[in-house]
Amino acid sequence: MPEQAIETAASTPKRPLPKSRVMVNEQIEKVYADAWEAKRQGKPVGWSTSIFPQEICETFGVPVLYPENNAAANGAKRYGDPLIEHAEGKMRFPANICSYARLNLGMADLFDQDFPLDPAMPRPDFLLLANNSCTQLIKWYENLARNLNIPIFFLDCLFNYNEEEPAPYKIKYVRRQLDDHIKNMEAFLGRKLDWDKFVEIQKISRKNCELFVKVGSLNSHVPAPLSGFDLFNYMAPLVMCRGKEATTASLLQLEVEMKEHIANNTSTFPTKEEFRVQWEGIACWANLSASLKTLKKYGVNAVMNGYVTAWNVKYEPGDLDSFARAYMFSSSGSFNTSAIMKKRMDNIKQFSCEGMLCHLNKSCKVACFNILIGREIVERELGVPCVSFDGDQTDSTIFNEAQYETRIQGMVEIMKERKNAK
Repeated sequence: MPEQAIETAASTPKRPLPKSRVMVNEQIEKVYADAWEAKRQGKPVGWSTSIFPQEICETFGVPVLYPENNAAANGAKRYGDPLIEHAEGKMRFPANICSYARLNLGMADLFDQDFPLDPAMPRPDFLLLANNSCTQLIKWYENLARNLNIPIFFLDCLFNYNEEEPAPYKIKYVRRQLDDHIKNMEAFLGRKLDWDKFVEIQKISRKNCELFVKVGSLNSHVPAPLSGFDLFNYMAPLVMCRGKEATTASLLQLEVEMKEHIANNTSTFPTKEEFRVQWEGIACWANLSASLKTLKKYGVNAVMNGYVTAWNVKYEPGDLDSFARAYMFSSSGSFNTSAIMKKRMDNIKQFSCEGMLCHLNKSCKVACFNILIGREIVERELGVPCVSFDGDQTDSTIFNEAQYETRIQGMVEIMKERKNAK
């Protein structure tokens, strides 16, 4: 799930952050500051799953924070380990559920205790839940709602088994839920939704999604202007602030910087780009530095990954049917393996990738299934090597640096042999 721009002591850049990253960091800091200020004033603050129709609360002017994003940020700083241990120990949650959930549930159980978190989230007054990316979110948020005694606003999205276009009844089903959700939020907040403002925010959101796709596509240039891991840092505004003009400004600045790199034949990838790969799966946030260090050592740039495209939410502003369809199917978690791998193969071709590096994420069983089955599809159809390694999105104990490097070595040998043969 989605992540804040992340800095760790181990991965502090040697050169100053580009202006676009400074803008993103300031923007995310403001989101958290606004939430804390609202809490101090006694106004409601929400927590939301990553791909929920945030434009509605944006219109109401209600601050919303994202536990998945927050868990990734704190996991990267290694602040998550004691919270995960608390969830597994005192709270008795099993170690085989999502580490984002364990970290966040541990945090929610320890609000009144002093422990390091950066950023820290205020106690929520309500929850926003959509199951379009992961069904385990339902149980996670049910536990939060019960433990904190707060309401959940739930959007039940449907899985798209084999249909290219969803049947009309599926769109109608989600559309009716959106109508109810707006009415319920109006009742909860005690005021009506400003529909004109809502449409304007939708327009900004659509523009930002289009911009993100546009800047991401610039990484198809050889060499890529960005290290693929840098793209993770620019997801945060798409996750948290799709409907804000500040996101437009930061993405436009990023576009300028990427075009400058292309013109100068330079890159933020810290060494010469020898090979280009597709990264499949969520990043190992707690082991991000080790992941990048090994890629750098072998000149492998993970120029694109399917994860950063999950927030490309396309719809027609003012059309709630289009809005419903977009949120029902924006995440790859709503599609079958063959459809997901079709998207990955399109990426591999567009970005001239010579292999696919697959993160078998202990926290995400569905993603692991898609990788294990889907890699065979990619290898058969495109003839590129697909290599997997074990890890986790937040639990630092799962990743094995030696295994990871061995897998990178094997992939590099195959890619080098094929490149020489050409």
